[in-house]
This record gives sequence, structure tokens and C-alpha cells, in this order.
Amino acid sequence: MFQAIQRLFEPKLPQKKVLLYGLQRSGTNYLETLMALNYPNCKFINSEQRNHIQHKHFRLYENKQYIPEPQFDNDKQFSNLFDFEQTLTPSETPDIYLVMSKDPYSWYTSYVGWSKKNNWPNRHYHYIEEYNLFYGKWMEFAAESNKVLFIRYRDLLLQPQTELHKIATILSLPQKSNIKTTKKVYASRRFTDDKKEAFLNKSFLNKIEPDDFTQINAKLDRKLMEQLGYQIESR
Repeated sequence: MFQAIQRLFEPKLPQKKVLLYGLQRSGTNYLETLMALNYPNCKFINSEQRNHIQHKHFRLYENKQYIPEPQFDNDKQFSNLFDFEQTLTPSETPDIYLVMSKDPYSWYTSYVGWSKKNNWPNRHYHYIEEYNLFYGKWMEFAAESNKVLFIRYRDLLLQPQTELHKIATILSLPQKSNIKTTKKVYASRRFTDDKKEAFLNKSFLNKIEPDDFTQINAKLDRKLMEQLGYQIESR
């Protein structure tokens, strides 16, 4: 009863608009769920239409031949973030862009499985090449504005409070001393403690065939890896 009364007198936080981006299997649903649990005044204004620029998996990169699945086909080209925002109405322009990434090795194993599950067509390239293009384009945008914030999935698992505080700081929202987390999000199985430990211990590296591992290391953009905060793995 006391807590209910207390909530009535808590200051109402201003609504903040968020656009979330990331390739499939990068943890976007997890980030969105944590934000909804802890900062419900943040409204995600992403579109459900898969080839719309506000869809969270929208492919911004120029070479559209690397789009892996027809539903995401688009012919949009943006030389910078300003051009991108010119296509948005005031109600569609966010207070922050959140770009979710997973390290390329764990992302790759999950992405390949997802493509098979959803019967994606055969492609003429290696999926890591799309990884480079997707995050490389957002890195270009990030260089132009402090409204673009990259969040790494591993960091969100290990220190959710720190990561959410980064977002809150940009949005001028109060820091929270207690962060709510979850083990189940849309389109993913329950994330048990054993699965979390296996992920943090990089068990996914054992799922990659030797030839594929060599290709991944050969194709990864070294500069982008450094910018994202990842390292080239070895066996």
C-alpha cells in the first residue's frame, strides 16, 4: 500500500523516443526488454515493416546485394546521418539511436542457424561480410553524432546497470540503483545460467568449422573490430 502511494508522488519522467538497430541474433530483443522493464518512459519507435528505414534490422549499407533475405530488400542510400534524419518526421526522429552488436563469432553461429531455420536463400558471400557492412555504416553515423550509442551484448549480460546508465545519461534520465533483468525474451529460448556461462566462456568458438573459422578471420574488418571493442580469436 505504501509503495503504491509513493509511486503516485514520484515525478513523471518525460517520454523519450528510441530507435534500435542491430542484425538478427545480436540481442536487440534483450536490450528492448531491459529498457521496458527499467525505463518504461522510453518509447521504441521502430517500424514492423521489414524494409522500412525504422525497422530494427534495416540494412543501411550501400551494397544491397548483401541483404540476405528478400523481405529486407531496399534501395535507400544515405551518405550521412543528416540525410537519414531528413526522411523522418519530427515524431519519428529519436532522442537516441541504440545499435546492438554481438561479437562476430557468436553472432555468426547464431545467424547461420537462424538463416537455416527460416529457409533463407543461398547467398554468394560470407555472412561476416554483411556484419562488416552493417556495423561499419552505423560506425560512420556514430562519428557524426553523440546520439548514436553502441551496446555490446556481452556487456549487457555482465553489467546491465552500467550499460543502461550510459543510455540514461544521454537521455538525461535518472540513474537507477536497482536494475531489473530477465531470462526470456521474444524469439529466443530461456537463457539459463548454464547457457550464460557457456556464452561468456566462448563455447560458441567450438561450433565453427576450421575452414569457416579461417574465412571469418580473413574477412573481418580489423579497424571495425577495434572500434566495436572485439578481438580476433585464435584456436
